Amino acid sequence: MKFKNILSFSLIAIVLSSCLGDKKGANIAEMNDNSFVNKNFKGNLLNYSKDMSACETMSTSDIASLYNVSESMIVFEDISKSDRRAPNSLPTCMFYLKDGASDFEWLRGSMNVQPEIGKDETAYDVAKGAGNSEEWEEAWAINKSISKSSQWIKNIGMAALWNDKNKELKIKFKGYTLNVYPLKNRLNKAEVSKNRDYKSIAIAMAKASGFIN
Repeated sequence: MKFKNILSFSLIAIVLSSCLGDKKGANIAEMNDNSFVNKNFKGNLLNYSKDMSACETMSTSDIASLYNVSESMIVFEDISKSDRRAPNSLPTCMFYLKDGASDFEWLRGSMNVQPEIGKDETAYDVAKGAGNSEEWEEAWAINKSISKSSQWIKNIGMAALWNDKNKELKIKFKGYTLNVYPLKNRLNKAEVSKNRDYKSIAIAMAKASGFIN
């Protein structure tokens, strides 16, 4: 890895990590390690298209079963299929679990698809630093190396990274990244007391939506 690439990617990653309160000292060994890339990746189950949905095959019953609640408690909004979708916006699905005395206590989650930016596209340099370009491995390694709560998940996609601080699962596929945010709400004390395994829930959401087996 070239030094200027390390420096530029590190600055972007450090700023992002600092804002999210998950920063730790950079680990040079991790920054130069690409062993997290899944060498057994067999190809996408779902290929990217601008009209795709982030969760076309998922249903309210899938979310209800993951949270062990009645299906009537789940509100499901596939923005990709909505007339309110803004031009060029990410394929996104929103999920709500109507739990609590008011909607302030509802659990909220989402899934979105971030398309890969090609070398010939205008935003390539920015996407490269964020890990959303054709050359993504360096940025992913750096973001992992400076995060206290991130961990690699083996044998999912081309690579998979779970950030426990932000309860975010990122899965890299050929041509795009899937971002999964399980339903949660820190203001809902009853939910917090359940101490759910949000990582397992996020993986199950990716499976239910058809992106992974």
